[in-house]
Amino acid sequence: MRHLNKEEKTEGSALLPAYGRRKLLGYADSFRDLARTFTYMENVNNKENSDRQDSLLKRRLSENREILADHLNEVAKIITEVAQETYRLIPFKQREYKRIFKACRDNGILIRELFQMEGKSGEIRLTANLKAEKKRAVTTEDVADFLSVLFDRRLIPEKDSVFFLSDEEFESIVFEQEAAYGVLTGAAKATRENEEVSGDTYSVTEQGNGNLIMALSDGMGSGGKAKRDSETVVDLLEKFLEAGFSKDMAIEMVNGTLIAGAEQENMSTLDLCDIDLYTGICELIKIGAASTYIKRGDKIEQITSDSLPLGIFHKLEPEKRRYQLMDGDYIFMMSDGVVDGMGDEENLIELLERITMQNPQEMANYILQFVLHRTMGKVPDDMTVVVAGIWES
Repeated sequence: MRHLNKEEKTEGSALLPAYGRRKLLGYADSFRDLARTFTYMENVNNKENSDRQDSLLKRRLSENREILADHLNEVAKIITEVAQETYRLIPFKQREYKRIFKACRDNGILIRELFQMEGKSGEIRLTANLKAEKKRAVTTEDVADFLSVLFDRRLIPEKDSVFFLSDEEFESIVFEQEAAYGVLTGAAKATRENEEVSGDTYSVTEQGNGNLIMALSDGMGSGGKAKRDSETVVDLLEKFLEAGFSKDMAIEMVNGTLIAGAEQENMSTLDLCDIDLYTGICELIKIGAASTYIKRGDKIEQITSDSLPLGIFHKLEPEKRRYQLMDGDYIFMMSDGVVDGMGDEENLIELLERITMQNPQEMANYILQFVLHRTMGKVPDDMTVVVAGIWES
């Protein structure tokens, strides 16, 4: 990694102009003011209204205002963080740039601009304006491989980058350092008897910040109603996280949606696993969910939860655990239909201890088939198994 002196850093151009920062900070202050307004309204109403006949309605309105105030404060926080980002685009020295330019040109790659993007924690990404020489087929992966050799680190094109470089016009491509860990996942499901759809919903998504998010939700009951509830939980969670909300705030907003969404109860469990692919640190958040299991060799660690599902109370008490994962570890998330089908959790732990296969999809299929064998093919409740295996890149 090239080290930059103080003068070079000062000369770099800010990613977000000062004027834009001031505008964003102004917007953030407006959201905070609005949140304080809702909080003030709540305090005034609590003092002025004492009619017992209206107490239940006023309490519900007060809770909704409190939730909305929290949401507005979270939006203000996100805007402030964007405004305070310290990414800077730092040009290379002329001699170093010429060396890179010549090496790329010799391999059919034309460079117009090349920058290092340095964040507040010292993380580096490369952004380049590139095109291929006429009638040369060059992929962004080819360029990443070549730059990896030049910079002595494994670089990969940013997610959603174009595959082939154009030979007509320059394109801006970002290359980021490959994460230290890779993950493979697999899943298997069985739908409750006499139901057309499963009330379980799961998702596996990789965030732009190098985190892999696995979520499993079990809607209360079965059939279409349970499916809609669990889909709402998973879909909204993904959207809020992609928008930049913290996990805690995203979960609170999903919970508020379930509570306020309809006259009837909308309850669902949530099992969330967040793996940092650069450090291997895993955070588990469980809200009314069945146990999660971490397998290291033939040893199994069980993570249980006594919390209530989403959609019951405005104030949540999720259970959180953090683990440092290692090469070859596996994570098993499953709905309670799987545990019930095994009879008890000790039987399930013994099954996980005996598994010797290494492919997560094969593991998920094997667990589900084993459970169905024990139940003689009957499916008294929806069953879902999600497995993730982590390896050093």
